[in-house]
Amino acid sequence: MGLLFWYSLTLLIIIIWTVCVTLVFTRWKERLERMNLSGMGPFVMWKTRRGREFIEGVAKNRPKSVEWYGRISVVITAISMVTMTSLLCLTAYLVIERARDIDLDPHMLLGLPGLNPLIPLWYGIIGLVVAMVVHEFSHGILSALAKVKILSLGILLFIIPMGAFVEPDEEAIKKVEKKKRVRMYSAGPASNIIVAGVFSLIFSMVLMGSVQPVAEGVGVTSVTELSAADVAGLEKGMIMLSFNGTAIETQSDFTEAISHTHANQTVEIVAFNTNSDADIVLSANLTDKFNATGKMEDMGKGYLGVNTLTVTREYFHPIGDSDTLGEVAGSISMYVTLPLQRLSPIEGQIAEFYVIEGFWSFLPDSLFWVLANICYWIFWLNLMVGLSNALPAVPLDGGYIFKDWLDTLLGKLRAYNAEEKRKKAVDKIGFGLALAILFLILWQVIGPRIL
Repeated sequence: MGLLFWYSLTLLIIIIWTVCVTLVFTRWKERLERMNLSGMGPFVMWKTRRGREFIEGVAKNRPKSVEWYGRISVVITAISMVTMTSLLCLTAYLVIERARDIDLDPHMLLGLPGLNPLIPLWYGIIGLVVAMVVHEFSHGILSALAKVKILSLGILLFIIPMGAFVEPDEEAIKKVEKKKRVRMYSAGPASNIIVAGVFSLIFSMVLMGSVQPVAEGVGVTSVTELSAADVAGLEKGMIMLSFNGTAIETQSDFTEAISHTHANQTVEIVAFNTNSDADIVLSANLTDKFNATGKMEDMGKGYLGVNTLTVTREYFHPIGDSDTLGEVAGSISMYVTLPLQRLSPIEGQIAEFYVIEGFWSFLPDSLFWVLANICYWIFWLNLMVGLSNALPAVPLDGGYIFKDWLDTLLGKLRAYNAEEKRKKAVDKIGFGLALAILFLILWQVIGPRIL
């Protein structure tokens, strides 16, 4: 089924859900409000005052610690703001330079489990809920420190739980000193990034240190029926170690090796059989690649008939095993991009290429991978929520922080001594920047289709 079908189905579900929510809250509004439930378009909010004492207690009992945390949060969020804005500009440039190589669908921009194919439903829900709870509670604690009254806490639902929220007194926030207000806004994104860092270390150093590939090479994830690979006896789950006399450690090695072959050529393949834990030698008579692709440029080229992925320890290399700052950065980059490589969630065929050793070997493999995937998606979604919210675009936290900083900067200029004039300038610049950020995000989808 094509993307149009899934877009239409998704839109239909959203419309049905919105209509149902509207009808229910129209019919039983007073009864639902007594249950602390309220509707806002397609969203359902459950509000409560429970937990307010806890948040206010943390701010009251540890004021110095919370204040220092707020200051650190400002630094983390500022770095994230500059980093994310720079990355968006770089991505916009790459779209212009490599438009033909980029094929990003609109739903890939949504960080919603189930809608974004990169984010698995249940792991995504767990990670997103943790991210929202961390984000909102951090805002709440810094709000309480600034003496802003917390009206309620709650859960936001849109078909599935979308996260938690803390509702402060908006009018009181406007009267708070700017540096305290910046700390309030910074606490959410910074806390997400800190939690992401903690769970990346848990995933990498605590869990992935026990993961080893059964053999390093190119894993076979599927075999085309009656292809050269199928006839030769190459099976799904095997790991190719060499092809036509060339050692292959990555997919690039395999692509390079097979590019030098031709149709009807007989090649030798050395593969590791995960069922027997032994190397086997196979002989395959390659077919014509043109018959599989229909492209004239492929005519006469050798074709094996397999889908593969690289099986290597590098994908799950613990950050703690890195010796240099560059290796640490490489490991972190690898972990962030695992979903783009279809290597997370780690399950099914991917998990079968690896074995659990050491401390965690007492767990059943399936349970270990569930635990690993939960930790990974808590890390990944907290990082994405934190970095996204640091962008200088209202209504994101970074947008309000940027406006307060801009107001302070303009206030030092004689031309903007008048508060009303300064406020108008800040609003205009803030609105323009928000539109620019929105354009940079949408350009990743629009750009490749018009260039």
